[in-house]
Order: sequence, then structure tokens, then C-alpha cells
Amino acid sequence: MKFFAKLFFTLTLLVFAFSTIDIYAQGRPQGQGPGMSGPAIGTVKGRLLDEITNQPVEYGTIALIRVRDSVVAGGTISDPKGNFRVEQIQPGRYIARIQFMGYETKIVKDVTIKPSDPDINLGVVKIKPTSANLAAVEITAEKEMMVNNLDKKIINVDKSVAAIGGSAVDVMQNVPSVTVDADGNVSLRGNSNITILVDGKPTGLAEISSSDLLQQIPATSIESIEIITNPSVRYDAEGTSGIINIVLKKRSMQGLNGLFSVTAGTGDRYNSSINLNYRKNRFNLFAGYDNRIGKFNSTGSSVRRAFSEMSGSSLFQDQNMSNRREMHNFNAGLDFLLNDYNTLSFNYQYRKMSFTNTGDNMSVNLNHLNDTLRRFDRYSEGSRNVGSDNYTLSYKRTFSTKGKELSADFIVTDNAMRGGQDIRQTEFTPGFDPLKPLLQSSVSRNTNRMYVAQANYATPLANGGRIETGFKSAIKDLTMRNYMSEFSYPANDWIQNESAMNNFDYLEQIHAVYGIYSGSYNKFKYQAGLRAEQLISESDIKAAEDKFNLSYLSLFPSVHTVYELSPTQQMSVSYSRRIRRPHNFQLNPYVDYSDSLNIRYGNPKLKPEFINSFELGWSNYWGKTSLNSTLFYRYTTGVMDRVVYLLEGGVTASTFENLTSSQSFGLEMIGNQEFSSKLKANANVSLFRSVIDGSKVTGNDISRGNMWTAKLNVTYIPVKNASIMLAGNYRSKGVRAQERMSAVYFADLAFKYDFWKNNASVSLRVSDIFDSRRFDSETWGEGFTINSKRKMESRVVYLGFSYRLNNYKNRNRDRDRDSTNGEVETDEF
Repeated sequence: MKFFAKLFFTLTLLVFAFSTIDIYAQGRPQGQGPGMSGPAIGTVKGRLLDEITNQPVEYGTIALIRVRDSVVAGGTISDPKGNFRVEQIQPGRYIARIQFMGYETKIVKDVTIKPSDPDINLGVVKIKPTSANLAAVEITAEKEMMVNNLDKKIINVDKSVAAIGGSAVDVMQNVPSVTVDADGNVSLRGNSNITILVDGKPTGLAEISSSDLLQQIPATSIESIEIITNPSVRYDAEGTSGIINIVLKKRSMQGLNGLFSVTAGTGDRYNSSINLNYRKNRFNLFAGYDNRIGKFNSTGSSVRRAFSEMSGSSLFQDQNMSNRREMHNFNAGLDFLLNDYNTLSFNYQYRKMSFTNTGDNMSVNLNHLNDTLRRFDRYSEGSRNVGSDNYTLSYKRTFSTKGKELSADFIVTDNAMRGGQDIRQTEFTPGFDPLKPLLQSSVSRNTNRMYVAQANYATPLANGGRIETGFKSAIKDLTMRNYMSEFSYPANDWIQNESAMNNFDYLEQIHAVYGIYSGSYNKFKYQAGLRAEQLISESDIKAAEDKFNLSYLSLFPSVHTVYELSPTQQMSVSYSRRIRRPHNFQLNPYVDYSDSLNIRYGNPKLKPEFINSFELGWSNYWGKTSLNSTLFYRYTTGVMDRVVYLLEGGVTASTFENLTSSQSFGLEMIGNQEFSSKLKANANVSLFRSVIDGSKVTGNDISRGNMWTAKLNVTYIPVKNASIMLAGNYRSKGVRAQERMSAVYFADLAFKYDFWKNNASVSLRVSDIFDSRRFDSETWGEGFTINSKRKMESRVVYLGFSYRLNNYKNRNRDRDRDSTNGEVETDEF
């Protein structure tokens, strides 16, 4: 009853907010904001274009400087179509200064705001590239590879070497602050708990690993990657490390346009894609298909040493793995502009993923005298097939009042997984018959259905502020069925192992409401919000007849502020509280016996972890140079982490536990430099220290460690329409509660050439050119240590070709974003 009372209360507040916002917005007299000396009623707008190409210039800086005292009275940046708008300007005379990296500064004089004529339209403002060379102009007019926005970092994938023949995993390797482990799972500033969105919406594949999710997205289908390290309450509170949003390519040009690409790589790796778009008047139709097919081999070894007061033992293991992935993705949709203010969109997406693998694991167990206790080989063959249907219905309503908007989405996702594994374990230990190996066969059947309904409403206020509110309800229904059988030689038949059978059901509901207020005073901009999320979950272990029910209400505040030190220099301070909830595989107690000496299982009593995140940022631009730096601090309670125990019989068990707390603090710096019209570079360095207190669970001391990452991307233009790109990546030693990771470093090299009037491209890429990417680690616990080494088949040569129908890529700058679905709308200051 308490829950329903709380839910009724929050929904009532939401309805009240929707019904009163318009009244408040229209009832306040203009220009009477707190602290203002006079009515700030003026507006200056215009559109920023490249003087040579007439293409829009995005992220250009526009500053209004007051003539009488040279004080910056306001400013903004241009949007993807080059439009800009500076509001809340007091009457007076101003100079407009327009700047962007790689362009000459533009000065517009005699900008006068009058009470009788407060709205000034500068019209089209053209800025000239710093170089008069035509080839250089074409390069300068392109988007920068990396752009630092107010609340996020935007990485334009078309400028990354990872866009050639790779997947979203390859793209992530060159994204600032992001690291990728041996399995392809991503971490942000050392934390793997990341919320991954596609076009600003949940993927519906949250229960599979981030590696599987990212592997099925070709880099050629990605427009940009957005990194949001301290999200506002507009986003789900899930994801303690932040949000990674993958923005896919979409076009809405009049007529038919498309993109075709095909890539082949060494080691039987292939991918291809086709994206078509047709727009006529108020209808926009789009469809696409892509696939990724390939083999991926890896090797590994480990040494586990167990010790006690009386004796000790050693376990040596050598693994050889061969994996094959086959991924297909089809999507189609329709945007229908009902009128100038209303847009209705529908999108359908079908994903099919197939994974097959073979593994050979040789194990040798020695006693403290190095005598062989046991020697056996465990060979496995497995497969996993995932099918996913996703339906999205969206509605968007704009108004004549700029900034006022209503949007709503209804999303249904239906996933199914079928898997199996056959194991043959051959003993070479005296007393065992190698002709009668242990035979095991397991079968898995899982389903995952998710339903999401959400709506967001934003409106400006007469005092220059802005209010945004919304709600979201998500229902997730998962079932997991696992069976294992063993072959009996006496019975000459397969016998089901009842103790290994697992039927696990998980039902989760999350209902949320939020509210945000943002405003500004002179050069100071601020935003504050509060999000409430009610969780109701039920875990049901069928075989044991155990149920675990959970229900709790959590509040998540966020505050973001920005102060403009100068037209090119800003400081920002932000805070947010977020949560990490256990996934079903972390809760499911099913025991994975793939490696009989290293078993894994979940913990149904696992609780969520909470994090408080603080950031202090500074950014500056000096002509062709930009620098962005961020100091961050994060404090986490109830840390969910994998814990390893040594059991009797020499078996290690890996599960999940809640540790006491962790702290992480550090500095991140991102720089961009245009050395000349032919040479550009951007670099990222992150340094941070982690302190993890898991002593009450693991029995180990508090874990402390320093870590740093560095990334460098260099682009060289030898001749017109050609580019050479080099990407270097380094991650230092790292530490977790029970694990210490060795340094990882590698470099990629690529060449690209455009021809046929820039409608076609040919590319060549070599990943990990020095074949240096390997993963070594040390794990320790009470009575044991484990040293592991893993090497993936990472050096691959890719050759690719792409063709743009009606110049699909180059016309992207002119797309009408208001008619497409899926753009992430962040809270603007």
C-alpha cells in the first residue's frame, strides 16, 4: 500500500506540473528575472555558413560584446544546420564576434537592441577558412573528429580509423576515457557499469554483454558516439559510470539517397551494409540492412597457486579458443509530418546473432613437490542464437514558441536466446580410462520481453528560464531455462543432472518521474533537477521454490552549472547521484561448469550500488587549438563486484558480492590541434586513482591503485581526397578489489581515398599493426593467487569500398533533424 500511495503521489505531481507549466510560462512579465537591472528582451539570431562550400558550420562560437564596456553580454554555439540564437539581451549597442577552429574570426558591428525593435536577424553569416587552398578548404569544412559540447563529448565516427571495417567495439577503442577489455566489454574511467543507448533509446538487449551488443553494430552505420559522464535527471539513473549513446546514420533529404559498403578482412572477416532513404513532401521512408561475419581466435594460459600452512598445489591451464560470429540487422521505418508541428514515427528492427565456439583447455595439477596429481583435457563446442524484434512508435509535438516541445515513445522489445554446449573431458591421470571421457551436454532457453512508455515535455518561461518534466515506465520480463545431461556408460544413455537444472524467472518494473529547471544570469547558466524511481522486482528460482521480492523508492538529484569566462573559455561544475542495479545473470544462482575447476554463478541476494559523482570542467579555444579538462570524484557504496573464492578440492568459485565502498578521483584532458591544412591531431589523457574497500568480503586489504590512459589520433592529407590516419592507444596497469591488470597498448593505421566526385571511397586499414594487444592479470584471495594471460587475434588487414547514392554522406549536413526520430535531446542551458 505504501508503494501505491507513493506512486499516486508522484503521478499527481506530474499531472499538476503539466497543467500549470503553460500558465506560469505565460503569466510572468518579460524581463523581470531576479537580479536583472533592466528588461532583457533582445534576441539575436542568424545562420553560420562556410564561405567557400556554403555548408553549415556546427559548433561555431557566437559572442555578443557590449560596446560601452567590452563586456560579453551573451553567447551561444551554432546547431547542426548552422543556426544560432542568443536570447535575453538587454537594450544597447553590441558587436557580434563569430569564431570557429580553422576559420578566420568574423566581426559584425552595429548590432543594436531597442525596446521598440528587440529582435535582430543577422541573416546568413559566412566565415572564411584560414587557408585559401581549395583542397585544404574542403578538409577544414568537414566536422572535427571530436567535439566537446556543454554536457557531452561527441566523436564523429566518419573521422575515425575505426570506421573502416570495424564494429562499435573498434570505435570505442578510440573514444576518450573508454577502455575495452579482452572480451570486448567497455569501461568508462575504469568503471564497466555503463548505460548504452542507440539513438537515445534503450537497446532492449541490456541483458547481454556490452561486447555482444556493440559487436553487432558496424562502424559504417554509426554517425557519432556521445559520451555523457555526468548525466542530468532526464536520463535513467541506471549506469554509475555514465551513458554512451550511439547515434546511427539517418537521412531525410528530398528524393532517394543511400549508402552501400562492403569490407573484407584477413581471417575470414566480412561485413556489408546498405542504407536507403526516400523522402517526398511530408513522408520520409528509410530502410537498412547490415551484417558482420567472421572468425576470431584467441589463446590463453593461467597458473593458480594454492597455499596453506601444511602444503600447497599448482594448477597450470592452457586454452585455445575459436569463435565464429554471424550477425544480421534489418531496420525500416516511416516519419510522417502531420503538419508543421506534429510528427509521427514508426520504426521496426530485427536482429539475428549467431555465436559458435570451440575450446580446448589442458589442465595439469601439481602438488608442492611438483608431482602430477591430475592431468586432463576439456574440449567444448557451443552455440548461441539470439533473435530480437524491436518496435518503436514515437510522437513529437513542437510549438510556435521556440524551445517548447512534447515527445512520447512506446517501445516493445521481444528477445529469445537458444544455446547449447557439448563437453568432452579426457583424463590422462593414472586410474582413469582415456577411452571413456566424461561427456556432458547442456541446453539453454531464455526469453526477455521489455515494454517502455515515456513522455517528455519542455517549455521556456517568460523570465528566460526553462522547465522540463516527464515520466517513464519500463517492465522487463525474463525467463531462463538451463538443463544439463551426462552420459552414463553403464546405462549407455544420457542422464539428466537434476542438481544442475535451473529455472529462473525475473520480473522487474521501474516507474520514474522527473523535473528540471534551468536558467541563466549574465554569464552564469544553471540547471537543477530531481528524478524519482520506484523499483518492484521478483526473482523466482523454480527448482528451489525460492522467491526474492524487492521494492524501493530512490531519489536522484542532479545540478549542472556553466560560467563563461570569455567568449572562448568556460568553466563548469556538475553533480549527480546514480544507481547500478543487478542484472539477471548476476542474480541467477545457476552454476556454469564450462571450466570444471573454475565455476561461476550469480547471487540472488545481490543489492544495488549507489554513486555520487562530482565534476569540475574547464575548456578553452585558441584559434586552431582547443583544450578541455575535467576534474572528477566519485564515491560509491555497496559496490557490486566479482569475487573469487577457493573451495575444497582445488576449485575456484566466482560470484558477485556487495563490497563496502569505492572512491575514484582524477583528471581528464582532451586536446585538438590543427597544425596545418594537411595535418590535424587530437589527444586524450586520463589519470585517476581508485580505492576499493572489499576487506569485509574478500578478506584482503583495501585495494589502492593509480591508472592512466592515453589516446592519440593523427590525420594527414597527402593529396586532395586522400587521408592517412594513425591511432595510438595506451592503458596503464589497473586495479580492482581482487585483481591487478597489466598495461595494454596498440596502434591502428588506415588510408582512405575518395573518387567519382566524392561519391565513392576505397579504404585500407591495419588494426594493431605491432600485434601488441594482449591482456595479462593477477587475481588473489584467501589462500591462492592466479596469473592469467590472454591474446586475441587482433592484427587484421581490412579492405573496404563504399558508394554514396546522391552523395549520401556529404549532404548529411543539410538533413532536417526535426523530421527524424532518435536524436538525443540533452538539457540545454
